[in-house]
Amino acid sequence: MAVTGTLVLGQRTLKHAVTDAALGRNIAQTIGHYLALPMAGMGLMLVAVAFVIALVRANLTVDLRGGFDAGDKAALETLGQLLPGFMFLGFAMLFAGISFSIARILGVFRVGGGLVQSAVGHGFKTPVMPVTAWIFLGGMMMAMMVLIFAFAGHVYAAVQAHDAWINATGPDGAVQHLLGRSETWGTWLEGLRRLGVGLYLASIAFGLATIIQVIRFQTLRIRELADEAGGES
Repeated sequence: MAVTGTLVLGQRTLKHAVTDAALGRNIAQTIGHYLALPMAGMGLMLVAVAFVIALVRANLTVDLRGGFDAGDKAALETLGQLLPGFMFLGFAMLFAGISFSIARILGVFRVGGGLVQSAVGHGFKTPVMPVTAWIFLGGMMMAMMVLIFAFAGHVYAAVQAHDAWINATGPDGAVQHLLGRSETWGTWLEGLRRLGVGLYLASIAFGLATIIQVIRFQTLRIRELADEAGGES
């Protein structure tokens, strides 16, 4: 598909390609069409798991008030690392659901634009994938990888916390190097989680900017088709 022209909107030029037939959804839009709802559902389930972990951890806190128990302390600290891991992994899936929904919307515009042009019968013009769309896709994938890595890091920190406390004989009896490792990982993973969320939100903004560009293109194309039909009459 070669670029053959542009539509002009004020000082903006919107590149397009001309084809002999209407184009269907591209790969990203097809993936978004099928995965938007499953990703959102997975996100809700993971957030629910995090909520259950928080309830269990709260009960362990109450139990430890009655006296130190190494098993309870190990479970408390382990769950303390798993809680943000599951919570932000759930956020990652929810943001992925939003991102895939944006791709799905773009696919609807692409297919719908082809159907309109097919009905009019004046050739098919499709906007070239803008830079904002590439940034949207790249940022979304980077954000997902960052948050998945953060989840894996919290699992590692949870193992260290469990091993630090499971054989302790008192409140201050944790294995210090394991405890320090767990707390260090937990501290810097907090910043990594926020980086992942920030990348996701920025990517979603670029995805919305892409929708705006597609709407502009289709508005100009509809106007062009109307002018062509008026000229024929």
